[in-house]
Amino acid sequence: MKKIKILHKSFSKPISCLTAYSPSIANILDGKIDLILVGDSLGSTLYGMKNTQGVTMDMMKHHGAAVNKEIKKSLKVLDMPYKTYDNKIDAYRNAKILLNHCKPDLLKIEISEKKLVVLKHLVDKKINVISHIGVTPQSYKNFNKIKVLGRTNKEKKNLLKLAKESETLGAKAVLLECVTANTAKLITENVSIPTIGIGASKYCDGQVLVFDDLINLNINDKKPKFVKNYFNFNKVATNVVKKYNREVKLKKFPSTKFTYN
Repeated sequence: MKKIKILHKSFSKPISCLTAYSPSIANILDGKIDLILVGDSLGSTLYGMKNTQGVTMDMMKHHGAAVNKEIKKSLKVLDMPYKTYDNKIDAYRNAKILLNHCKPDLLKIEISEKKLVVLKHLVDKKINVISHIGVTPQSYKNFNKIKVLGRTNKEKKNLLKLAKESETLGAKAVLLECVTANTAKLITENVSIPTIGIGASKYCDGQVLVFDDLINLNINDKKPKFVKNYFNFNKVATNVVKKYNREVKLKKFPSTKFTYN
């Protein structure tokens, strides 16, 4: 698979990754971003869930398939949802469903020591997997309880061990979420597969953000420290809606230009 070469330490520039849950966003991102992730963050971003534990296989199948149709150049990554890979048998069955339906290049799973056996089984079945370590959102019912990891020597040691074990078992990359800069640097320097960070400093081999956060689509959400807004879509869209409403009220829209004769 030629596109997988992106996930090599020898790739010339840092890896860029953004989420997409719809064909229109996927079309904007394709070829301009290295990786496009259909993340289970769609639970809170699109469905108003308080966490990702309510995201289902059907949700991932529908959004994954819709996004896949628009991606021709970028690498496609899909999250396996909560409770779909608790053991290696369920993991492989559900992975096959997602692979057949959505055609992603890689699947991403949240890894703990107990889940390493699942990672190994999927890799043994020739499935490309990204190992997600650090803060693993599927473990939390309340996102307000999430805290940065890697500040203690014990946490740093455990995360490094998990990253190395992920590499040994055949993960194509390690995603680091909400870990300290020095821990991210330590891990990146000690594994030969790429590290992709979200709230994990510039020392990772790549970065990922939720697209909706990038453009400030929902101004009411409390954003994590690591989120940078590159464009205030909420403000622009609000002004556009007000203009449309005003033209409708004044009967300026639809004008003759927008009317069939």
